[in-house]
Amino acid sequence: MVFIVSEPAAEPSRRRSSVRWLWRLLVVLILAAGVGGFYALQKFKPRPAVRAPVRQLPLVRVDPARAGEGPLSVTGNGLVRARHEVVLGAEVSGRVVEVNPRLVAGGTLVRNEMIVRIDPAPFQAALAQARADRASARVALSLAQRNVKRTQELISQKFLSTQTLEERTAARDQAQATLARVQAQIDQRELDLARTEIRAPFDARVLSKRVNVGESVQPGRELGRIFAVDALEIAVSLTDRDLSLIADPWRGSLPDPAATRSPRKAPANGPEAGTSPATIVVEHGGARYRWPAVVDRVEAAVDSATRTFNVVVRVLEPRARGESIDAKSPSGPPLVVGMYATVEIAGRDQGAYVTIPRSALRDGGVVWTIDAASRLVANEVRVLSETDERVALDAAGLPAGARVVTSDLRVVTPGMQVRVVEEAASSGAGRAAGS
Repeated sequence: MVFIVSEPAAEPSRRRSSVRWLWRLLVVLILAAGVGGFYALQKFKPRPAVRAPVRQLPLVRVDPARAGEGPLSVTGNGLVRARHEVVLGAEVSGRVVEVNPRLVAGGTLVRNEMIVRIDPAPFQAALAQARADRASARVALSLAQRNVKRTQELISQKFLSTQTLEERTAARDQAQATLARVQAQIDQRELDLARTEIRAPFDARVLSKRVNVGESVQPGRELGRIFAVDALEIAVSLTDRDLSLIADPWRGSLPDPAATRSPRKAPANGPEAGTSPATIVVEHGGARYRWPAVVDRVEAAVDSATRTFNVVVRVLEPRARGESIDAKSPSGPPLVVGMYATVEIAGRDQGAYVTIPRSALRDGGVVWTIDAASRLVANEVRVLSETDERVALDAAGLPAGARVVTSDLRVVTPGMQVRVVEEAASSGAGRAAGS
């Protein structure tokens, strides 16, 4: 057998292999051209000019320190309260037969006016019996005294022995003791009878009523509450810094050595010499009203929670209507127990000082100011007084007119330059921080 091999059959296979290699080469050339073009564009493209970053100075708001001179007022708040408040209570047992119609919350009573009457009949009967016992004791004593005298005469005539005289003398002494005991019973019965009527110890207003006609009461039961209308006061909580601004606030609180020789009289409704004047302000019906007052005393203990002093201010005209401040109402209300009031106390003369906004005072008693070159300067100051809006400072630590920073400063260093966005115009002499 003979095999015949044909060579032209291998030609198509070699041709297809060559075409594949040509396509691969073309792809490589295209990729190389793209990479080369991208590199050339990046290398020869024009570059923007490089500029230094602009420095942004912080913006701050300033306000001028305002000059002031003279006393600084101290402001506080408190509730109007009665200086004298009394709980009415029964001292004897019995049935209530009469109640004053003015014994109602808000009612008014005059001094020595009858408030509650307990049935006096049992006490009148007991008093009558005690008086009858006294008459009997007097008769017995008179008889015993005559027996002693007669016995002494008989002994002088030697008709009786000394022992008889001793027995009759003892009987006389016993009769005297019986009369004294009965007299004490009469005093007690008269006192019990007087206690069946409960009377007002002073001109008063009624806070509450807890009794009605027909009720049976026992000693110690509360029948109502009243307070004196001629003595009202307000306790104001002040810090030691504010207290130091008041001229001698301890005047009415410390014992007076001369009091042992001449006891101190209770203050009348008028200012005493040396007391600090004050003004009580109450807002009522959209208008404000004021009453004159004086600093009366400082309470004995410091508040353990707030570490403040309670300064008691006494109202000079507690029965008067308030004087209108805003001239909106010609007739103001009277002061009522429980009213919320603002108290302004006149302080001692502080000389020269400056006031700044409350927001300008930083922690540690530091105030930041702006110098002529718009740089920050730290100033350590001594605070004299402060309120929610302004702070009074010693003029030695900060000159009047200085531009104080009121903005919130997060990161700050002395000498840092800033930009001022607003500066309030100076208004000359400023008002006190407490005014």
